[in-house]
Amino acid sequence: MCGIFGYTGNKLAAPLLVGGLELLEYRGYDSAGIAVINGTGKISLTRKAGGTDSVARLSAAVHELSPGGSLGIAHTRWATHGEVAERNAHPHVGRSGNVAVVHNGIVENYIDLKSELIDSGFTFSSETDSEVIAHLVSRETENGSCLSEAVRSAMRRVEGAAAIVATSVSEPEKLVAARLGNAGGIVIGSANGSHMLASDIVALLPHTNRVCYLESGQVATITPKSCDVTDLDGEPQQIDFVTSSRSADQAARGQFPHFMAKEIAEQPDSITAAMRQRVDLAQNTIDVPEFDLTPEQASAIDRAVFIGMGTSLHTGMHGASTLERLAQVPSYAENASEFRYRHPVVNENTLVVSVTQSGETADTLAAMELARDSGSKLVTAVEAEGTQATRLADITLPVRCGQEIGVAATKTMVATMITLTLMGARLAALRGVMSRETESEIAKALASLPSLAGTVLERDEPVKKIAQDLTAYRHLLYLGRGTQFPIAMEGALKMKEIAYIHAEGYAAGEMKHGVNALISAEMPTVALAPRDEMFEKMVSNVNEVKSRGGHVIAVTTDGDDVMESIADDVLYVPQTHPLLQPILNVIPMQMLAYHTAVALGMDPDKPRNLAKTVTVE
Repeated sequence: MCGIFGYTGNKLAAPLLVGGLELLEYRGYDSAGIAVINGTGKISLTRKAGGTDSVARLSAAVHELSPGGSLGIAHTRWATHGEVAERNAHPHVGRSGNVAVVHNGIVENYIDLKSELIDSGFTFSSETDSEVIAHLVSRETENGSCLSEAVRSAMRRVEGAAAIVATSVSEPEKLVAARLGNAGGIVIGSANGSHMLASDIVALLPHTNRVCYLESGQVATITPKSCDVTDLDGEPQQIDFVTSSRSADQAARGQFPHFMAKEIAEQPDSITAAMRQRVDLAQNTIDVPEFDLTPEQASAIDRAVFIGMGTSLHTGMHGASTLERLAQVPSYAENASEFRYRHPVVNENTLVVSVTQSGETADTLAAMELARDSGSKLVTAVEAEGTQATRLADITLPVRCGQEIGVAATKTMVATMITLTLMGARLAALRGVMSRETESEIAKALASLPSLAGTVLERDEPVKKIAQDLTAYRHLLYLGRGTQFPIAMEGALKMKEIAYIHAEGYAAGEMKHGVNALISAEMPTVALAPRDEMFEKMVSNVNEVKSRGGHVIAVTTDGDDVMESIADDVLYVPQTHPLLQPILNVIPMQMLAYHTAVALGMDPDKPRNLAKTVTVE
């Protein structure tokens, strides 16, 4: 998750660029930089890296250097490729020094592109995937293309989700922005005699409230007085500026009708943020620096317990399953309020992992205190750093997805699932039970996960249709097996939380032991049935529901035609590594609950009787 800001107009660009980054600092601050086309027709580049004060140090440097020029681009970064260093900070400059580029997202095929460019005589000064884009654009301009066509050509070569902004000394009033997939937004603002753009509308509002939003597959060419948009093939696209409210609430929500919709849409970014500085996508290796156990300490662990409440409990269930499979440590998840009262047997060889978005959940904190007093190694996965959970824990694993406003957890769950998966892989490596091949396999799958999550988000219309149908029912059943069981639990919880429809999440193998009595035409069933090791079992469970007159909504993976032949409705999700499939499958569960709530006229951001942080029993 990175912050982008750009300006072209009649004012000095540098102070505006730094001001934009200060408003976007929440999106990343391990490095920051600006590129301004100065009065001599050259790119003036200023970058700073390291620590949490990169933007402040950049501001001081820019004030001292006072780069002239009325066009520039700026970037604040969380590292995903390469260490935190100035050479890896954005903007990146092309070979001839005539092009500068900032980028948000992951270039999945950057190794192939980098090899191609090196063979063509290009040299690289950074370890990032982003520099590939700068060189691709630069090569096209060297061959005579205008900047707009150069960006379109480069983006046609890129695989994965990406948002970029480029500028060239040969066209000193022009910014070209492009968006591919879901790697964060590009919002364009129009003011008197100038245009600007940013990752988030909040950075534009000090200057203008007339904005438009770039869609995936669109390229915008911006000058002080014009904004023209095409697709990747150069075909003109209609784009309209609208007047945005200046209220803080509206600014934070951007073009989304609710915070929950915004936070669901931010999940490709959240996945990337959780991976930063933990997954080396060049070497396909996984490291979690915060999880600083020694091999001896890791080998001494004989049991792992994940504790949490609500969505955090379901996240912990996935974490326990993943850790047990990878690290070969017996693992289970338990409701924190039950754990604290049942006199659990935990000791110095027990790894206790608390999952808490807020870091202040009362029952989870009390369970952590019990574990600490028993001598257990205590880890917490948390979004809100500096909270009580982090003070109790021996190890804090920040999930880094940014503040979540909607009461019903969405992006915090996905980011935490990623974080716990990486922890499981790291523990497995420390214990010497995970092969290099398995580590590489997971890392490669993680590289494509933000793009796949974006694909899920794009399949919104079938979810809306099913949600409309569900408004006629008051009871729902969610079924899953294996790694999909926690997702069934989460799907049911979301429907209860925001649509106020009674829903049960059930292990599908338990159907014959009670739940079959409830199945009827009045109780639709959502069946999580990806093409995994439990698929054939789920086919049998779906047939059981159908034989009893039940309506089935199946969630399966692309390419499956079995569910289509037996279920009433089917939602398709891209296939990924089995350990990561639940992360993709939870997204349509969130979307289904959201659209059902909206269709029923509910406010999904403020469900009745619930609060974001539960600080009492």
